[in-house]
Amino acid sequence: MKKTPNLSFRACRGISLLLLSFLVFTATSCNNDDDNNSQNPIDQLPPATQTGEQTFGCLINGEPFVPPSFGNNAPSAFYQFVDGAYTFNISGSKGGGPSLQSISIGGIDVSALQEITYTLFEEDSNNHYGRYNIGGGITFSGTSTTENPGTLTITNFDPDNFIISGTFEFTVLDNDGNEINITNGRFDMNYTN
Repeated sequence: MKKTPNLSFRACRGISLLLLSFLVFTATSCNNDDDNNSQNPIDQLPPATQTGEQTFGCLINGEPFVPPSFGNNAPSAFYQFVDGAYTFNISGSKGGGPSLQSISIGGIDVSALQEITYTLFEEDSNNHYGRYNIGGGITFSGTSTTENPGTLTITNFDPDNFIISGTFEFTVLDNDGNEINITNGRFDMNYTN
């Protein structure tokens, strides 16, 4: 009968230290994602791309607003030529019912889009606008105004591939006259026509 040699105390200790070192290395390697979860609200927005990635996001009073990438609240965009003028809308929503938040940027009966900066006024014919809504029954709706205009910058407009990308910011007033600041807005959408 063959006798199994006993492992010495040093050998067991060496194996234990090796195993412990491996576990520590594995645990610290897996935590690299923690560095990518920035607490900076701007870092939580989608990247500012130009290739039709179907992204939309901004800060609302400094808090990130990023719609889900699919479903009813997913970002959408359209650009249409109707009765001699263009109408377009880029929008995204988040939440539901009373906590529903939605943002729209658009133009009604405007000239053809170009890669320039537009001033956002009221939602009316011959204007570009920014709109922010809260609540399923639209408990509050605010738009940019002539007195407090915003901006929309089209950074990529590709009618051959139906891509529209850009940045936006505007301020609206709630029903009590408090400012709601929409800043660092960005979108990169495929649009329908």
